[in-house]
Amino acid sequence: MDRRLFLQIVGAGGFAATSIACPKFFGKGRRAAEPPVPLGIPTTCELCPNKCSVLASVRKGRIHKLNPNPENPKSRNMLCARGNAAIQQVYDPDRLKQPLIRAGARGEGKWKPVSWDEAFDFAAKKLAETKAKHGPEGTLWSSTEGFQEVFFKNLGLAFGSPNILRHPSLCLASVNLAYSMTFGTVPSFDLQNAKYVIMAGANRFESIITPDTMDLIGGVMERKAKFVYLDPRFTVTASKADEWYPIKPGTDMAFILAMIHVIIREDRCDKAFLDQWTLGFDRLVEHVLPYTPEFAEAETGIPAREITRIAREFADAGHRAVFYAGRRSSWYQNDFQMRRAQAILNTIVGNWDREGGMVPNRKVAKGEFMFLPWDDPKAGRVDEVEKNFPLASAKDGVYLQTRENVLKGAPYPVKAWMIYKQDPLNAVPDQGKTLKMMEGMDFIGVVDIAMSDTAWYADVVFPESHYLERTDPIEVMPGIWPAAVLRQQVIKPIHDTLPMLDIAQGLARRLGLADYFDYTIDQWIEAEARELPVENGLEYMKKHGVVAFSEPKYGTTRNAAYRFVTKSGKIEIFSERLAEAGHDPLPVYASPAQPPSGKFRMILGRKATITHAALAGLPWLHEQVPENDLWINQDQATRLGIRTGDLVQVTSTAGTVRIKARATEEIRPDCVFMLHGFGKRSPWLKLVHNVGAADAVLLETAWDKVSGNAAMHETFVNVVKV
Repeated sequence: MDRRLFLQIVGAGGFAATSIACPKFFGKGRRAAEPPVPLGIPTTCELCPNKCSVLASVRKGRIHKLNPNPENPKSRNMLCARGNAAIQQVYDPDRLKQPLIRAGARGEGKWKPVSWDEAFDFAAKKLAETKAKHGPEGTLWSSTEGFQEVFFKNLGLAFGSPNILRHPSLCLASVNLAYSMTFGTVPSFDLQNAKYVIMAGANRFESIITPDTMDLIGGVMERKAKFVYLDPRFTVTASKADEWYPIKPGTDMAFILAMIHVIIREDRCDKAFLDQWTLGFDRLVEHVLPYTPEFAEAETGIPAREITRIAREFADAGHRAVFYAGRRSSWYQNDFQMRRAQAILNTIVGNWDREGGMVPNRKVAKGEFMFLPWDDPKAGRVDEVEKNFPLASAKDGVYLQTRENVLKGAPYPVKAWMIYKQDPLNAVPDQGKTLKMMEGMDFIGVVDIAMSDTAWYADVVFPESHYLERTDPIEVMPGIWPAAVLRQQVIKPIHDTLPMLDIAQGLARRLGLADYFDYTIDQWIEAEARELPVENGLEYMKKHGVVAFSEPKYGTTRNAAYRFVTKSGKIEIFSERLAEAGHDPLPVYASPAQPPSGKFRMILGRKATITHAALAGLPWLHEQVPENDLWINQDQATRLGIRTGDLVQVTSTAGTVRIKARATEEIRPDCVFMLHGFGKRSPWLKLVHNVGAADAVLLETAWDKVSGNAAMHETFVNVVKV
């Protein structure tokens, strides 16, 4: 969506859009008109990582409707189907309504409803026992992103555990690391102003990200930007592209290196930019000599003449050409180096910090609540990230390596697992291994709003209040249009649930850690609001829900004094840090393993209504996709005697599932595809319990060699008709 269209929509929209014509940012101390107070209670969506701003309409204490808050430019005045379905989460009759302690065998489904005191006493006793026997490092604290995740992590750290494990190594760790190693930061892509966009598997019209998806729609449909898409499947995104190439899986890097080869060979680089801002271009020139378009054709299946033409068009678009990074990057074991190749391709056309190119993220300033610090953990991490993945984030950890080491009991035993807002049984490849890891635990505690598969195997379940029932810390959303957002309570909790902060405090009091959590959520956000760039920050946030920059700013790093946060202070095409860590300092391509005869590579994906496994069971979203199926190429299906709707058995070395088949020409013959989010074990997830199949059962354990990011497209399966 371009700015003109965006403003038209904001100006002509309905309920929400009539209250504010255009979002404004105004600095503290400046005289500027405060936007009218919006209609509805401002808060922030939690149904996916986009965190769009929401206005909640409440009637007689019940949420009547959720609308987009046009004051947040990042949201593009939109609330998607997932965001609207949040109402159904609140009033879901199968929601967790009070704390539960397991009363039978794990997974048997026998639960004893208990009071919060009983739940806290039980969990604290188990955690203390583990600490006494194995030390604080004998506990694992894993979570996914969320505004109250900080309190969960802080509880684990105050407890003394070094094993804080976050979701990036199941999602975007490789892309973040690759771009950070190149630019010293992770930029955004200015799709609103780009003239030439290439995406490889980032299915933006089905896996919605704000504002990128809306800007891409605007670019393709309004401004007629050229859009080239690479994907083994014919997705919705492929259907909207100017050109779609069903690239052979795992060969994206060959395509990118060939583009670099052409651009350098034909002298189409931005030389002035390269001379002033980069390090290692001379080595790149030699490095890409073997990666000809003809070489790439043999690897990717895309004709050399098309690769050459696309490279020329990309270079001709100059700083308004972008090879889009995508978000979830956990596909192959070379994912980090493929993302590095993307970053280098973008660099040589000089699109850094330019309108229509890659733009370093800005942030909105906010304050910080100061609390009592704790001692650093004495033990090292169980995943030994410093040894195994020295460039990866030690704060986030590496999920698959953690599981491998816990199963081995090395370097030390881990016997208690606290989990917040995460479902490892569906999020982590090889469900069988995760189940085995859970079987080895003396204690498992889960904090969630629903009985996930992982909660089903826990010892105690703490029901968290829904995001519409609680107030969270202020969150800064970096980007081209940065914002600070507040998630505030819309209605009182309708069940016996608590926010994560209260749960952390309840456990902390029993573990002798109360001094570290001696504050309220109001005190926390009051401290954060003090530094916001608006007068009366807290009052403003409660009225508007968001403070945002409404206009992009380009070129802030293009000055002689700027030093990139890299070893050389420049954009590093050649990376000495990678060489020092034992990795290729420039991306080196190796042909991926191909499926053995009779087998297929399994690839995964998301739908616009189901980006996370937890969403598949919400009725409004479930109506759109009631069951997943297995895409299989029509010719291969015919060869195997399979027709659409037939039940097939899919087997990998990790496990076996049964699922309905979809015979289609919209996928390559060497792949099969499965949608994420189905085949749940928990009977409390009624709409998806034993419906379809779970990809996590089939996925084998594989990771990116540099970041440790799970490589989720490295599994080969065989398919037979049942």
